[in-house]
Amino acid sequence: MSRQAPQRNDRFEDYVPVAERVEQFYSRFPAGRILTQIVDHDRESGFVLIRAEVYRNPDDAAPAATGHAYEYKDSGYVQRTSYIEVAETSAVGRALALLGFEVKRGIASREEVEKTARTEPERASRQPAAQAEEQPDNLDQEILQSAGELGYDAAKVKRWVNQKYKVTEGLEGLPLTAKREVLQLFREQVSQAQTKET
Repeated sequence: MSRQAPQRNDRFEDYVPVAERVEQFYSRFPAGRILTQIVDHDRESGFVLIRAEVYRNPDDAAPAATGHAYEYKDSGYVQRTSYIEVAETSAVGRALALLGFEVKRGIASREEVEKTARTEPERASRQPAAQAEEQPDNLDQEILQSAGELGYDAAKVKRWVNQKYKVTEGLEGLPLTAKREVLQLFREQVSQAQTKET
């Protein structure tokens, strides 16, 4: 049985493709630049985390906005050969959304929403037993522990999560995938802080 590419669904029409955001960005900031970098890449598990930085002018010392996205090589047909590219596109889309490009219809790009709809059933059926038993409370504790190592208390984490993910309940308002993303970001920051100390 051959595997077909996912069909475009009308429920995704309200979300903007990343290409539209990129086109609008360069139309408004012709001298701007979009830089991406791999934050974490585990070839064995097929996991990659990408950071995108958006600069409006060539002489900007700091990015005007940043975005992060992760991907797994086994999460879909396209990802088998292009999981790094898919993550990079999502990170760029988020960074541009946070800069204000096409956010009336939401921060998530069409690619991200389609990915979520496509991968959740597949991932649930293939989850290892240990991961399937992963409890949200355990993730919350791990996030708060990593945040504590960075000097952030629970209240600060809640404010940051609410702002980044547009929720009001902090970690309690996030799905498991978003909690894993937050944990990965905090762990990366802890690792970077430890590297600077040595």
